[in-house]
Amino acid sequence: MPAIARFNPVNPFWYEDLPDAAAPFGETIQSPTLDDDINAINDQYLEMSRAANVMRGGLLLMGLVLIAMLCWSLPLLVRISFRHDSVLFLSIVNWALVAVAIVCGIFLIMLDCLIPKDLPVRFDRGTGSVTALDYPIRFLPFPPRRLQLKHFAWSDVHAEITRQAGYNGKAYVVRYALVLVICKSGTTEVLDRLVLKSNDMTVKGLHAMWDYVRRYMREGTVNLPPVQTRAQGISFRRSLFTYMPYLDPSSEGAYFRARMGAIDWITAFFMTWFFWIWIPMGLCHFIAMKCAPEPQWPEKVPSFRGNG
Repeated sequence: MPAIARFNPVNPFWYEDLPDAAAPFGETIQSPTLDDDINAINDQYLEMSRAANVMRGGLLLMGLVLIAMLCWSLPLLVRISFRHDSVLFLSIVNWALVAVAIVCGIFLIMLDCLIPKDLPVRFDRGTGSVTALDYPIRFLPFPPRRLQLKHFAWSDVHAEITRQAGYNGKAYVVRYALVLVICKSGTTEVLDRLVLKSNDMTVKGLHAMWDYVRRYMREGTVNLPPVQTRAQGISFRRSLFTYMPYLDPSSEGAYFRARMGAIDWITAFFMTWFFWIWIPMGLCHFIAMKCAPEPQWPEKVPSFRGNG
């Protein structure tokens, strides 16, 4: 009998539900799978990064390419529009399309540069709560976007894994994501969903991440394996190899390669052929991260009043 999602409404990309906070733990947690995802951990809170969820640099590159193509075609459009036999209506339509394309290009560039550098989630043992910084990413300019602070009771937080698959023109790609599901107290009625980690090729690391969070909230740091918190600074080298970290010649690249498995090496082999995309995206990643605002936690997070 196939599994059935227990949260309502059902996520359209639902793959499986994960154990609740009080459920027994699975296999021993392997900390290397989490080293790129933890900003900070102490006896008070665990802060998980969500910076990797955004393919930073992609929108900036698309906007620059779009504007460059328009600039290249602009002289031709001017000659056509001012010919003696040109149709006025078609000229108006052409220039209107150019204006729309320029606005779209500028919007893509601005969106990539305005998304905060990270949108972390804090799991607070002291208050038994979960606090997240969120920023709505929509491909429409209105209404204006603002950084949001979301606050939930840990007892109302559940988790599920989603699966998205499709053909990208070169290969059939499958990606999994770990989604926090916030329900009305004591029910399976969904009030909100928050993607904690996305773009994973397998579910193993997502299971490990959720077990890590549950164990931290239940036991603190006592029974958790040590982790190396992620490098949060911005450097040209790190940005350049963002989408090809296995080629990074630094110690960070060596550390990344040491954690790669067979599937990772196979994927890296095929992905390297697209270096002509990843290198310009890495350059745009550096520009976007330099422009992006820092995530700012409020001096005092408001006390939790429940969502029931």
